Amino acid sequence: MARTMGWRLLVLIVVVTAGCGGFGFSDGDDPVTPAPVPTSSATTYPTGVGPTGVTSPSLLGSAHGDRLNGSGYTVTMNRTVRYANGSLRSHLRVHVALDANRTHLANISVRGHAAPVLLGRPPATASFWSDGDRYLRRLARDNQTIYNEYDPPDSYAGTWRYWVHTAALNGRPAADVTRTVAPFHTRTRQSQQPDGTVYVIRGDRLRENTTSTAWTSRENATLVAHVTRSGLVRDYRTEYTTVTDGGDPVTVTRTVRFTGVGNTTVGPPPWRDRAQSTPG
Repeated sequence: MARTMGWRLLVLIVVVTAGCGGFGFSDGDDPVTPAPVPTSSATTYPTGVGPTGVTSPSLLGSAHGDRLNGSGYTVTMNRTVRYANGSLRSHLRVHVALDANRTHLANISVRGHAAPVLLGRPPATASFWSDGDRYLRRLARDNQTIYNEYDPPDSYAGTWRYWVHTAALNGRPAADVTRTVAPFHTRTRQSQQPDGTVYVIRGDRLRENTTSTAWTSRENATLVAHVTRSGLVRDYRTEYTTVTDGGDPVTVTRTVRFTGVGNTTVGPPPWRDRAQSTPG
């Protein structure tokens, strides 16, 4: 599970950082007071959502993806694994600010002895910036910070699609929402917030006929998601218990949050000149 994620990310990151001497960087749910969703036929639900829960995970995912396409936004993903006694096994944080023109700044952080090794031995943090022509990096690890400009080895590694679709999410935003929601029996409630109605999707029971084999070994699974009327899934959180390959019971928590939709802008980082003076 965690090891699979680590390998998938490691393969691309190792390629991006080849010749650079290694790789590293540099939330909670919104408080709501749920109220039962009115059953009036006048109630307008987000696409793929009804009064009793999510009616179509794929349509909800598509509506979410449509809200992001062509817009700037910021996505933050945190994945934490803890042992039964509360001690940390691994933590991965990916924060990507994406401009409408696809200039981006990705901040990555890993810690914990079993954390993914995409930045080398944890703990480590890194920032990656690109405007599509230049690729800059700042890595902090082993009590030293490295700055450099590098050439991506192919047309994918190091691009905004890599950071969003592979490092932060499990596929495109639409696919990640669909895969996250689909395994759960869900229910819908709504919350009135200053910027409009938000629909709260909750799930605490997995579907018996889920097609996701990844969830077959997961227990005590829960889901909370907040969806706007337009279909944007502002944030979602899953938590479950499982057993590591070594037989240790652990709790896995994953949160994804989208902010600044339509108004995220990304300029050069303050360390640009230092990175450009050191080729990778």
